[in-house]
Amino acid sequence: MKKIIYLILTVFILLPIFAAPLQAAKEPIAIVIKARGKVYLVPAGQKKGKLVKRGSRIYNNQRILTKAKSYAIIKFIDNGGIVRVLANSFCKFEGKKKKKSLSKNIFLELGSIFNQVFKNRGEYRVSTPTSVASVKGTKFWVQQKYKGATFYFGEEGLVEISNSRGVALLRAGMTGIVESPNSKPIVRKTRKNEKPALDEEEENPDEFRLEFEDAQGNTKELKFKLRKKTK
Repeated sequence: MKKIIYLILTVFILLPIFAAPLQAAKEPIAIVIKARGKVYLVPAGQKKGKLVKRGSRIYNNQRILTKAKSYAIIKFIDNGGIVRVLANSFCKFEGKKKKKSLSKNIFLELGSIFNQVFKNRGEYRVSTPTSVASVKGTKFWVQQKYKGATFYFGEEGLVEISNSRGVALLRAGMTGIVESPNSKPIVRKTRKNEKPALDEEEENPDEFRLEFEDAQGNTKELKFKLRKKTK
């Protein structure tokens, strides 16, 4: 009888420890605020995905796949950054909650993404098969070629590009290139028509509100509004 009571007490003690990660997994790390064309959300450990729409939630280790003439605009729930995933791209979203912010990482396997990162909202990184970009409050592009080099294009602020071979600092108007995991990152001036570009629709998504339930069962409301670019 004592063994049975001890076993029951052990289960009740350990249950909150194991339940906490499960509850945290229920809370999204990012939200799709706009999607056009064939954009798929691929769950962790799966090869097939489902079509996403505005308001679709992204959870840790889920991937976004965009087909030709398609794109998605995604915002992290801590307001730490906005990602525009261009056509023919495949990337994984990772997020670990730290107090009121997220430690964020986007693993870009293929294609192009534009990152708008906001200051003081947790760590923000973009990793690729060749290197890692770490930033704090800036705008920059990352383009990953199929089984090839990674290109970084600076728009604002400063980006640190690193791998096992070295570190390079990317500034606005510069292009960073990492040919392979065994190549040292290099930086040079961006050439004409070299970097990707956003069209007007991709650059100015509209406003909407979204409700979701967090790990504690509380209802939260997120308001998404991007200030339109003025000429």
